[in-house]
Amino acid sequence: MPKKIENMTTEERFAYYAKQRDKERSERAVKINQLSYAQRRAVVDVYKWLDEILDTALYPDMGGITSVTAHSLQELSYAKDKLQHEFNLDVREQG
Repeated sequence: MPKKIENMTTEERFAYYAKQRDKERSERAVKINQLSYAQRRAVVDVYKWLDEILDTALYPDMGGITSVTAHSLQELSYAKDKLQHEFNLDVREQG
């Protein structure tokens, strides 16, 4: 029978949670690999543009919100459109 968390030493808890994180990471990898290439690409593109825009907008040392370019916003919009298409996310088309 496995040891309860509350009975583990600090080192055992660190190892336990590291193993849990590895297991969850592996499960996520399996799930994302079940997507088509176009679906994976759509997810990655949206993440990439959100990350870039949010880094610029939220951190003053990156320029702040006034430094977000129209080009970046347009690329994010294109990425959102691809994501919407690949995952049938347009609720207006659904009855």
